[in-house]
Amino acid sequence: MTGAKVKGVAVMWNAYVPTLVEAGGNCPWLDLKVYSHRVVGENPEKMAQALEEMAGADFILLYRTPDPFWNEVELRLQELAARIPLIVTGTDPSFWGQSTGPMEVAATAYLYLMRNGQENFQRLLGYLGKEVLHLDLEVLPPQELPWEGFYHPQAPNHFDDLAAYLAWYRSRGFPGETLVGLLFSRSDWVARNLELEDALIQALEARGLGVAPIFYYSLKDEGLGNRGGDELVRGYFLDEAGRARIAALIKLTVFFLGSRRSSAAEGSTARSGQKLLTKLNVPLIQPLTSYYKTAAQWEADPQGLGAEVGWSLALPEFEGVIEPIMVAAGISHEEMGSELIAGRAPIRDRAERLAARVARWVRLRQKPPAERKVAIILHNNPCASVEATVGAGAHLDTLESTARILKSLQAAGYRIDHPPADGKELIDTIMDRKAVSEFRWTTVEEIVTKGGALARG
Repeated sequence: MTGAKVKGVAVMWNAYVPTLVEAGGNCPWLDLKVYSHRVVGENPEKMAQALEEMAGADFILLYRTPDPFWNEVELRLQELAARIPLIVTGTDPSFWGQSTGPMEVAATAYLYLMRNGQENFQRLLGYLGKEVLHLDLEVLPPQELPWEGFYHPQAPNHFDDLAAYLAWYRSRGFPGETLVGLLFSRSDWVARNLELEDALIQALEARGLGVAPIFYYSLKDEGLGNRGGDELVRGYFLDEAGRARIAALIKLTVFFLGSRRSSAAEGSTARSGQKLLTKLNVPLIQPLTSYYKTAAQWEADPQGLGAEVGWSLALPEFEGVIEPIMVAAGISHEEMGSELIAGRAPIRDRAERLAARVARWVRLRQKPPAERKVAIILHNNPCASVEATVGAGAHLDTLESTARILKSLQAAGYRIDHPPADGKELIDTIMDRKAVSEFRWTTVEEIVTKGGALARG
């Protein structure tokens, strides 16, 4: 093509921005300006800049989200759409109707985006150039990429099932007696943004653990035909008798295992995952990634994760995950604006720490119950009447619960010589032995004499 370039402006899902910028750079006919939905949503001046760019554009591409900032610019977008082709896509099809062209164009654009990757984004731009601007461009359909598969940094390609992966894995001499499952995002596999996965795989293998890493799309979508995380765990990590093939499971995605497109954050979704994990009966480990801060920003921020705590930490705990260790942080794309944080890079020493913790969980799992040591920590508020606050819990009988837990541990083979009959016997024993952190009216000597100290430094 010759002549002036077509000008396009896009407001895109934050994680897609670097890939779309790269795809636009490979289209000689196009001058594409891409904004992050998160950046314009948090910075009114950036939104004003984006709207100004749109006013002189030949087409506008929006990835709509439920964020409230869209409502604030709704009228301005409608004004622009009266004279400029507008393509609106996103996970919610109700937004697609805001496009100026046929709904089919928005739906097809969404399919290119869901397939993901630089090649599909470049094909998307060619499709929009042909269908919306009627340019003489070759249109290629979305490239078919697998929704899930087994990955290893040293493998020449992905594997479609566990048997094929393990055959290759063991033929290369990797540890295979004890396996750890690793679930991670398909989008990172497509974008080859796999530094964290590679670091974890290497660190686990260095500790004698085999790793079975699966990339997958974490929201099951009937329209796309992908399988959910729960189906992958059930199909690959449980054998025919329902026994676990793995000794631990690391999950790098934030959605519940049983998440569906229509129920990503519902409590019932967490409960379905809990049932599966009870059957799997291995530690479910979910480390943390700061997607919107670099490692330096996270370290300097006294709030740590900040607003990401909800999705990254609080919600996953409903599924029973443990070990929320920060292992990766976002990457700043200075060439696209200092505000854009997308992708992620591992924090190496913390990834090593996570691998060490996983190895310890595996060793603990292999120990006979009688050799395991368990600590049950009861609340004991030193700022109030200490004796009255032992085991305090709002609307909970923690003492009775502890007594029942101790009996259950004894039945499971743990060394519990004389479990209390009930909560009353437990609190009576604690008080008789002065096993409390009270040093105002109770001396250390009295606590030791009455048996309230387990050990002395």
